[in-house]
Amino acid sequence: MLCQRRSFAPPRLLVSSSASAARGQRGVCHGALSVFFLVLFSIVSGSSLFAQTFYASLSGVVTDASHGAVAGAQITVVETATSAAYKTVTNQRGSYRVSFLKPGEYVVGVQKDGYEEYKTSAIQLVLNQEAQVDAVLAIGTQSQVITVNAQGTALNDANPQIGTQFGSDDLVNVPEAMTGSNGSSQEFLLAAQVPGAAGSSSDYSNPNNISLGGGRPDTNPIIIDGLPSNMGVDGTYGLVPTPDSTEELQVLTSPFSAQYGQSGGGAILTTTKSGTQTFHGSLFEYHNDQSMNALQYFDAPNTDRPVNVFNYFGGSVGGPVRIPWLFDGRKHRLFFFTDWENTINNSANTLDTNVPTAAERTGDFSGLDPQGQQTPTIYDPTTLKLVNGTITGTPFAGNIIPSDRMDTVGKALLAYYPQPNCNYLTYNYCVNPPSHNTYLYNADRVDFNTTDYDHIWAKFSRDGPTTGAVTYIPNAANTSAANGWKDDHYETSWSHIFSPRISNEARFGYVSEVNFSDVYPVDASSLGLKGVILNGFPNLSVNGLYGLGPGSYQYTLDGHYILNDAMVLQLGRHSLSLGGEFMNYHFSQYEPGVLSGNYDFSGQFTSTSGQPVTGIADLELGLPDSTTIDTNDTWFRETSKYGSLYVQDDYRMFEKLTVNLGLRWEFDGPFTETRDQMYTFNPNLTDSTTGKQGAIEFAGYDGAPHTLIGRTYMGFLPRVGFSYHALKNTVVRGGYGVYELPGIGFAMTATTSKTTVDTTFESADGITPPYQLDNGVPAYSPQVDANGEPSIPTSLTDPTSNVDRLQRNGVLAYIQQWQFGVQQDLGNGWLAEVDYQGNHGVHLPIQLPSNQIAPSTGCCYGNSEAQSLRPYPQFLNVTYYVNGGASGYNALLAQLTHRWKNGLSILAAYTYAKQMDDVDPSARGNAVGIQNAYNLHAQWGTAMTDIPQRLSLTGVWNLPIGQGGRFLRSTPVLSQALGHWRVSTIAAFQVGYPYHVSQSNTLGLFSNAQYVTRVGNPHIGRGQRTLEHWFNTDAFAITPKDTLGNGARASLFGPGQNVWNLGLMRDVPIKEKVTFTFRADAYNAFNHPQFDGLGTSITSGNFGQLTKAQDARTLQVSGRMRF
Repeated sequence: MLCQRRSFAPPRLLVSSSASAARGQRGVCHGALSVFFLVLFSIVSGSSLFAQTFYASLSGVVTDASHGAVAGAQITVVETATSAAYKTVTNQRGSYRVSFLKPGEYVVGVQKDGYEEYKTSAIQLVLNQEAQVDAVLAIGTQSQVITVNAQGTALNDANPQIGTQFGSDDLVNVPEAMTGSNGSSQEFLLAAQVPGAAGSSSDYSNPNNISLGGGRPDTNPIIIDGLPSNMGVDGTYGLVPTPDSTEELQVLTSPFSAQYGQSGGGAILTTTKSGTQTFHGSLFEYHNDQSMNALQYFDAPNTDRPVNVFNYFGGSVGGPVRIPWLFDGRKHRLFFFTDWENTINNSANTLDTNVPTAAERTGDFSGLDPQGQQTPTIYDPTTLKLVNGTITGTPFAGNIIPSDRMDTVGKALLAYYPQPNCNYLTYNYCVNPPSHNTYLYNADRVDFNTTDYDHIWAKFSRDGPTTGAVTYIPNAANTSAANGWKDDHYETSWSHIFSPRISNEARFGYVSEVNFSDVYPVDASSLGLKGVILNGFPNLSVNGLYGLGPGSYQYTLDGHYILNDAMVLQLGRHSLSLGGEFMNYHFSQYEPGVLSGNYDFSGQFTSTSGQPVTGIADLELGLPDSTTIDTNDTWFRETSKYGSLYVQDDYRMFEKLTVNLGLRWEFDGPFTETRDQMYTFNPNLTDSTTGKQGAIEFAGYDGAPHTLIGRTYMGFLPRVGFSYHALKNTVVRGGYGVYELPGIGFAMTATTSKTTVDTTFESADGITPPYQLDNGVPAYSPQVDANGEPSIPTSLTDPTSNVDRLQRNGVLAYIQQWQFGVQQDLGNGWLAEVDYQGNHGVHLPIQLPSNQIAPSTGCCYGNSEAQSLRPYPQFLNVTYYVNGGASGYNALLAQLTHRWKNGLSILAAYTYAKQMDDVDPSARGNAVGIQNAYNLHAQWGTAMTDIPQRLSLTGVWNLPIGQGGRFLRSTPVLSQALGHWRVSTIAAFQVGYPYHVSQSNTLGLFSNAQYVTRVGNPHIGRGQRTLEHWFNTDAFAITPKDTLGNGARASLFGPGQNVWNLGLMRDVPIKEKVTFTFRADAYNAFNHPQFDGLGTSITSGNFGQLTKAQDARTLQVSGRMRF
């Protein structure tokens, strides 16, 4: 089924009631709390936003014809795909519960001596579902079997959670989103189609751009089989299963249960596929190239499309494991599933530039340059003089540098330039090297049903996008480097049924992501450059030539170990969930910078005032005008620990009313650098150099703690909700919850070490070179004090240091979320839901410019003494990483769904919302700079992530014609040709994104920004808008210097979106259980221009103009074999 509202009400199989099984339950809450605290002290840790009872559960009451409880009845829940059985027995009240059931179809059987056997038809369970199956047993023998049809409803009367479900077929039937070298982003494209979803940009396939339930991007946990895929450092996503390895996807916009934490408003849950008792699998390939794409809107009609070939292919297989004398495949015990996928994306690149000519390589500048112009006059740098402010000198004879004057290192560097290969007016080196990008994905899973009470599974997944180096220069000086990342996801789980009341699941996992950027190794002896570490080619900037050098090497590892345990206790009308988890984060980073240095050759030392210059001569003479060594040749390794505990009581108070009560406690520990390589600005210390208030404090030194970030143990997060089955087809639900935000934004902030180098060698007078390459780079030393400890320089006359300040007191960043809504079963598979939802963010992470001058009249633009007026004049900028922002969100959410029936499945979602805040996301930076750090409340207004209205439509329709349909099936040939066709769509329509009108900062306060002054209404009528005049530009004026502007951060809204993605596919039966599907997908199928790039700089020539458009129509074809 394409999309269902999360959580299906219990399939009521007969008229039996669970009321009799729960009468007289006094003291249950007291007993539950006793058990809770016993479990809390026996578990090592707590948990991060993951539903520990991640899978579904079945519970119910077994009675006889007189409504008396039947104790000791054998309950057998069988998964139809694997025939795996889960067994328990009813307690004295006739109740039972089977938890930790993965999504799929199940049959429930009930046996008891003296009664007929009771069995249901197949029941479909989904993620987080709490299904209830009551049974009434008739007197008889077990040889008599009564099979009851499971008549379920999509109404959710178990909890107030808002969510949407997508099955595995949905993921591959709707138009599939491919994102170049990153494989498929189908999960996130679908996640954006639910009510309450919004984006911070038009790229909804990127989960880091998606907001759920009024939360900020990067605060949506992505949970795979119960464990997180988000990275601990910044909350961005790691590995995500592909459509072919995903069993179910669930998007929550209000995860009210105490099982969930660390969310800004929603969560994305997925579960992976596993093997079944029959072999099954698929093979597929998707293809797209430039010939299948429409021209971009602003392209000229005959523009050649650049080469861009995309192929995405792979396959999966699963089934029983058959090992002679151990596993014969018929015991329903051991199963496997494996998926392998690969993406290859090749595209063309063009480089037209200049390299040295053959004559220039020998120092001969007597001829013409590549443009046919006379080369500049080359002056002997030893003759340069500064006379009355004018540089004069003597040219080299014949404009040729003598060979004995040429620098050996400079000549060695020059030799890395390729020879000219073209002759145009503006350049002499022309190449079209290809880009080769790949994406590899692999997932392997094994399920082992050891007994009817124990189920174990383990899996490993990996993905790895890699962007290959583009060969612009065919040697170590190439300016392009290979880069990418690799995600690993290990997990194992063991679930056990202890008794009819108690079941448990324990999980252990490891999630990691490695990011890298490689530098091609260079033979140091081939350069002869001394005084620096030659681990890679140096960066060269040469006036008149193409630069050389690939940049810096980079390697980061972000990982965390996870151990969690979840227990479910069924106590009469109370279903108690108790859980805890421990997470150990570790983050390693090696980003040394360009250890071999950055060298600029402007031509400064071979030219005179007012004359043309070339940097080639300076390079040949070995005379850089600027050399920068900005490095940190050390590893940083940070660790952090996270724990949480929770108790959740889902209490069916009456037959029609369920009350949900929960409490969660979380501790998100601060990051600590293992060798104390961290610092913070401390306003309470006195700087020893200047005597001014405010100094640097280093972790672990002079009595400072090892962690410089505050911590809090007050993370108590209550949850409360209800669900009332008011009428037969109507459910009223509501709830409230408090959630701690994930602790992002602080890792690898304010790091420093004994190896930090920040040195620049420049000419003191503009005519005397700082040194010559042959003599080696002058000696330099790390920033350390007299004792060899890290040091950050301060000065009142020439401050050079920008520093970070960390929040020393622990302040909990959290959101409050609430909702009230109604669900209505319209019959025939249709379900409607309308909800009001609110979200209030408190103590949101921000970056505050805390060395800003307080606003005052006439200060301080153009004031040469302005630096001295700063609170801490011995420093430049002091960035304060503090939990101090706020946000508000109110929304009307509406959804109409049609479960898969008669070949039709539909999800229509509408959101009408308003989002406000005072500082923009993301948590690691501000989209619009802060104008006045002393009054954040003045910035309160429309958020830059506000999307007032959004409508989406997702659906699949089996065309009712030909074979398998209702129409045109009488003629065999026509029936065969027209049969088995499907169409699908993902369509989205929304108001445009907020834009900020900006100006140059003349405030003079060292603030991040100065806002414009609004003097009128920027909005103009729809019929008056043009690409050249999208809004009323006269509504804004430049704010005078030394004046705070009154313009809002979100000044206006840009053009809206109107996007239709369509798919057309046909199934071709090959033989029994083997089908080939051909399909074609069109993204932006109607080629409607989606304008972007609104000019919002008030002094720009394109102010008020739309200058860009998003991608035009893209076609993609694919084939898929299923067996």
